Amino acid sequence: MNKQNIRQTILGLLTLFSIYLYATTDNPSSKTMRVKKIALIDTSLEEKRTINYLNTIRKEAGMIPLNRNSILESSARNHANYLMINHQIGHYEDKNKTGYTGNYGSNRSVKMGYRTSLIIENVSSNNRNHKESVEGLMAAIYHRFAFLDFHIDEIGIGVAQNLKNRAETAFVYDMGSQKLERLCTVSENKKVMKPLANICSSPNSYISKSSFIDAIHDHRYQNAKFVVYPYDGQEDVPPVFYEELPDPLPNHSVSGFPISMNFNEIEFKSVKIVSFQLFDTNGEEIRDTIFYDYKTDPNKKLKKYEFALFPLQRLNWNSLYNVRVAYEADGIIKRKSWFFKTRSFDTPIKTVTQNMNHYTVKKGESVIFYFPPRSSHDTLGNLKFPSILDISFVDKNTIKLKVLEVFSGTMLLSFGKHQLKLNATL
Repeated sequence: MNKQNIRQTILGLLTLFSIYLYATTDNPSSKTMRVKKIALIDTSLEEKRTINYLNTIRKEAGMIPLNRNSILESSARNHANYLMINHQIGHYEDKNKTGYTGNYGSNRSVKMGYRTSLIIENVSSNNRNHKESVEGLMAAIYHRFAFLDFHIDEIGIGVAQNLKNRAETAFVYDMGSQKLERLCTVSENKKVMKPLANICSSPNSYISKSSFIDAIHDHRYQNAKFVVYPYDGQEDVPPVFYEELPDPLPNHSVSGFPISMNFNEIEFKSVKIVSFQLFDTNGEEIRDTIFYDYKTDPNKKLKKYEFALFPLQRLNWNSLYNVRVAYEADGIIKRKSWFFKTRSFDTPIKTVTQNMNHYTVKKGESVIFYFPPRSSHDTLGNLKFPSILDISFVDKNTIKLKVLEVFSGTMLLSFGKHQLKLNATL
């Protein structure tokens, strides 16, 4: 990104693909005695579910939904297929590898016929379904702001799965502005208009700065003045954030779900956060947090009107939280307070500690076991378990377990530094 003046004008749209990479493992356990069959994904259906789920989030947050664009869909599908063919993750494509259609999302979308290279791309890998992919990206703060960009109004989603190793999947999201893309079909008089360069894919398309600004601001008045996430009243919020590339918390492998607030710059001349606080169910302030703005963000990816609060400890399951923000907008102090609730389960959940790690489970009954992290890098390690158990990972600190057959005595399961002792009954 060389043109700093253009970057300040376009804001979200010039935050291009290169910073948006989210990778997660399908299962924290790499070796098990029981091999579970991974379901085959209906990729076409999953693409539809993905955009519906993402648009639900945007609308609840006060933003317009994204329309499907067939050209961006082709670009996204091409890249998803490339990742599966070559067993890779990320945005970059090597021209010497099978399935190559362009080095980055901008190149790939232009090659398919999109008339501007100014797109935003999100990628997640090894997710089992649309919800897992979107939630993972929404937990990753830089990717979240890509989905909550005020300028975009269209998207192409591509989903692919490796049929030989079904754990390998790719969800690719290419997002852009319809009015900006259409503007690139108009050739303005460059002698009069002082055209902007590197906006349109065609060297014969010239657009003025005023036309460019008008295009990227086309939908800003249809979006909220500011967006908070989790949004007010949101339920089923994951309580945890693990890691992102680039990593906003390099000293933490596990932390709490980040809280964010981004302002619609068409509505404000200046915004400053005075205080950003998080309170638990009992009304006690959670003080072990880090606040980032565009000045303090270690990766310098946040833009001027984007703000994030990171709880450094995991949030609790099934708990209500209150966020209170005081901000100065154009010289006036204002306040915003809202609530959200973390995920709960119909299945019983047990918290496993060093002093409380012995449980009796009935045959055929599912139980969730949560292992609170003992440090900022404490996640569950590899697990071997017999075929009389069925175990799946809820996240990297939580498992869901079912006893399939009654066994005698006590069974000891080890998850890295954590242990679980089980007895079984009918």
